[in-house]
Amino acid sequence: MRRFTHSINRQLASLGVPGVAGIGLLLFCLAFYLSGIRPLEINIALHRQLIAEQLPVRTETKADWRKLREILPTMAEADRMVEMIHTLAARNQVKLREGEYKDEAFSGAQLVARHFNFSVKGDYFRVRRFLSEMMTQIPTLSLDAVQFQKPARGGALETRISLSLYVAG
Repeated sequence: MRRFTHSINRQLASLGVPGVAGIGLLLFCLAFYLSGIRPLEINIALHRQLIAEQLPVRTETKADWRKLREILPTMAEADRMVEMIHTLAARNQVKLREGEYKDEAFSGAQLVARHFNFSVKGDYFRVRRFLSEMMTQIPTLSLDAVQFQKPARGGALETRISLSLYVAG
């Protein structure tokens, strides 16, 4: 036993203070990992497993996508719905300005989202009625964002509207 401790002392002396400090730091990190981090990793893995067991399994069949596409308008009908948006704006006495259109195709789903960004000018109640009529008359339209901005010197309310129209592609 004496020979063993003498051998270790000689090897530590050959490493010097920096080497001994490095070994000490390495042992400290190992102890910290084993006592603090590793139990948390095990706990996280167990929680993920429990959550995965409780979530329902998603089973999307081709029939489900077919039903969805039957409900959605075609691209030709989407153009008529854009015209309907302009008609509803005129009926509610709001002005659509600076319209931006962009299509986003979802691969594998044969689904297209047509995104609209409008600047709308009109008072709050007319804009609100316009939005309400638009959402009730075009059921595949989703309202993504509305931003109201009142000018400093009065005047008509400036509203930014972001919409998405879902279409069978």
